[in-house]
Amino acid sequence: MDYLTLQFGVYLLRWILSAIVMFIPLYLLVETNCCKGKYQEYIHLLLVQIFGAFIFFNIDKWIFR
Repeated sequence: MDYLTLQFGVYLLRWILSAIVMFIPLYLLVETNCCKGKYQEYIHLLLVQIFGAFIFFNIDKWIFR
């Protein structure tokens, strides 16, 4: 089973770390009332995911090599 490998453990830790790291820009977006409107939560999610992609791209590349 692939879930019991070291590679999956590293991947799981990466997801936990990304949740902590991306909490900071999400918090800042919410506190500054950025992007007010009907779909504010979705815009925040999209912006935070783009931010996370820049941070975690190389980490993911390392995990999956």
